Amino acid sequence: MYSDSRVTWDEMGLEYPAVKIIRCKNGDLAGAAGHGGDCTRFLDWAYDGFKGQEPKWKSTGHGDDVWGGLVLKKDGIYVASRGDSLERVMLDFFAIGSGGKAARVAMMLGKTPEEAMELAYRVDPGCGGEIQILQLHADR
Repeated sequence: MYSDSRVTWDEMGLEYPAVKIIRCKNGDLAGAAGHGGDCTRFLDWAYDGFKGQEPKWKSTGHGDDVWGGLVLKKDGIYVASRGDSLERVMLDFFAIGSGGKAARVAMMLGKTPEEAMELAYRVDPGCGGEIQILQLHADR
C-alpha cells in the first residue's frame, strides 16, 4: 500500500505531513483519505480489527467534508465509508484521495504505484510529501 503524506487544512490555509497508512494488529493494511479527524478515527478502529462500536464521525459526508478508507487483505482490496461495512473492490489496484483518479489512470496505463503517485503529485495540489509504503506480507 502506498500513500502520500500531505494533509491540507484549507480553512486555515495550512498543510502538514501525517501518517495515512498503517499495519493493523491482524496484519492487514489500512489507509484513509479526507477529513483528518475521521481518517484518524478510521485508522484507530481498523488497527483493532474494527472491534467495538463504530466511531462517531465528525464529517457531514457531503462535499469536501468526507473521508474514505481502504483496507488491503490477503484476499483483496476493500473500501469503507461512514456507516458502511467493508466492500470488496474487484480490481487488482485502487486509489483514494484527491490524487486517486490520477493514480488509477496511471496504473491502468501500466505505471507502478510509485510512478502513479509521482504523476498524481504533478496534477493534484492536494498530493505531496514523502511517499509512505507498507507491504502486506512484510514481517510484523
